[in-house]
Amino acid sequence: MIPSVNAGRVAITGALSFTGRYLAAHLLERNLVSSIVNLSSRTTPISSHNISPEQVKSSIHQAELCFHDPARLTSSLEGVDVLYCTYWIRFSRGDDNHFEAAKRCRTLFECAQQAGVQKVVFTAHTGMSLDSPYQYIAGKAHASQYLREICAKTGMNYAIAKPCGIFGDVPCESILFNNAAYVMRRTPLFLLPKDGRAKFQPIYVKDLVQLMVDLGHGSINTTGEELDAVGKDAPMALDLFRTLRDSCFSNKRPIFRSVVAASHLPPKVVGAMTKPLDWYTGDILLDTDDLDLMYSGLAVADDPMDERIAQRKGILEWMAEHGPHLGREYINSMDRYYYPRRD
Repeated sequence: MIPSVNAGRVAITGALSFTGRYLAAHLLERNLVSSIVNLSSRTTPISSHNISPEQVKSSIHQAELCFHDPARLTSSLEGVDVLYCTYWIRFSRGDDNHFEAAKRCRTLFECAQQAGVQKVVFTAHTGMSLDSPYQYIAGKAHASQYLREICAKTGMNYAIAKPCGIFGDVPCESILFNNAAYVMRRTPLFLLPKDGRAKFQPIYVKDLVQLMVDLGHGSINTTGEELDAVGKDAPMALDLFRTLRDSCFSNKRPIFRSVVAASHLPPKVVGAMTKPLDWYTGDILLDTDDLDLMYSGLAVADDPMDERIAQRKGILEWMAEHGPHLGREYINSMDRYYYPRRD
């Protein structure tokens, strides 16, 4: 772990959402910042789990993430030492796709440079490449390339953390696993795409935050760090979801025990099977793009020999701790994270 230093004023995209909220709380609790600019339309935390109203009122200042107005965005970033950018979109909707999201990131990075920001820390994705067939990570690769080019041209510093999935501090903030457990508690069969052997290596949110702080505050005067942000466990999908099932019922004898099995069907077909639940909840549990990427083999560390990985919390340990509380209620991701915004 790199020693952190006080970097004065920082900006976080979504300082009151998920990862950004944990990051803001980490910085404030350790007196690493004088103030935080929340680049977001969200004005209240999605959860009060780890941040107090007093912290929000006294230390977090609101500024719209106004990609449509670069001059205003640049003004919001003046006096900021480090920009932590976790901005991204989950779904493509018409012309609002992941490549457009990458262009919006480019606008933000350019504004940061013009405002005098010393360093940008961006969360990208493992396994990304510009020509990836998976638009989600191809877009992340383009955003990362824009950042590299801007920094090479201007001298601004940058770092890139590469997660492939994030699990939260409490069950209600790990939507994928909570909602998978919700299904397991109510149906006798839980089918996985293909042969169920694809590996998945998500990171604990506090470990991701620590890595981001190390890359930002801990090395503000260095540039070009690109590190995997993954946990120590990289189980196959079958093992992952069977562990989730067993953890859910660890403290009682269930009426039935959901069978977790490989379907040997393509992700598109398995995704279609979730549509009745989407209709019932008004949410999108998993779309085809989610499943394609999860079963692509790209949701693991690019550098598995990185010694930092073994020191982090693993998803299997987390499931054993929180399993009995997972899936009691469905968490609607659209209600929690999506709201009207301007581009």
